[in-house]
Amino acid sequence: MKAGDNAKASLQAAIATVVLAVVTAACGAPSASRDSAGTREIVKARGQLDDHMAECTKRYGYDPEAASKLGSNVLGSGEREWRGCVYQGIEKYLMPGTLSPDVYRRAIAEDRKMTEAVANGEMTRAQRQARVQQMLEEIDRIEEANQAKLQTQTMQRLEMEMRQDMMRRSLSPLLR
Repeated sequence: MKAGDNAKASLQAAIATVVLAVVTAACGAPSASRDSAGTREIVKARGQLDDHMAECTKRYGYDPEAASKLGSNVLGSGEREWRGCVYQGIEKYLMPGTLSPDVYRRAIAEDRKMTEAVANGEMTRAQRQARVQQMLEEIDRIEEANQAKLQTQTMQRLEMEMRQDMMRRSLSPLLR
C-alpha cells in the first residue's frame, strides 16, 4: 500500500470516528416526546420553561389543567396574567437558544389575539387549544430542521479541519 493510500485510509477512518461520535452525542434519548426535536440546550430550556410555568401558576392562581371546567368562551381568573408570565418565560428560556426566535414571537402574538377572541366570544377555548397545538408542532419541526442544519455544518467543519490536519501531517516531513 502506498503512503498516499495510508493517509487516505487514515483520514477516512478518522472522519468515520468523528461522525459516529457526533451522531451518538446528538441523537441521545430525548427526555420527553415533546423534546424529541431539540438539542440538549432546547431540552434544558424547555425544562426551565416548565418550571417557570409552575411558578406562574402559583403566582396567578390559574391552572390550565383545571381550565376544562370553564365555559368555552370564558377566561379563567388570572388567565391573562398567567399567559403573560408564560410569554416572559418563552422569551427568557427558549428564544435565546433558537435560530428561529421569530416563530416564537409569532406564536406569542397569535396566542394573545386568540385569547382576546376567546374573551370576546369569537373563538372557543378548544379552537384556541387546537391552534396552539399546531403551533407547537410547527415549532418542533422548525427546531428539528435547525438542528439538522447545525449538525451538517458541524460535520462539514470537522471534515475540513481533519483534512487540513492530515495535509499538514503529510507535508511535515518536507519541512525537516
